[in-house]
Amino acid sequence: MFKVFIQKQDFTDSVSIYFVEENDGKRFYAKPINLEFEHMEEGSEIQPTLHLHGMMAGSFLKSFAEVLDKNGIKTDKDAKIEGTLEATRFHLDDLRILLKLKK
Repeated sequence: MFKVFIQKQDFTDSVSIYFVEENDGKRFYAKPINLEFEHMEEGSEIQPTLHLHGMMAGSFLKSFAEVLDKNGIKTDKDAKIEGTLEATRFHLDDLRILLKLKK
């Protein structure tokens, strides 16, 4: 099972991300990488920053999405769903008043 952990350092606003694979009762940690950016000339081939094999990709993405959600990172889609639910709630309140189910 793939797990992702996020550790925030409040005093520096930095974030540490840990990737862990648990398999057959053993725990494996991904080696640290240093995320560096470099200028790429137009037309040059870009290599992936992180490449995951098919068996690991789905569980990695799911675990990463879950830990982001737990840490309050919302997507535009989440905001749209939340707005739709809020609008629906107001619409239902209006209907209750019109149908005299609510004072």
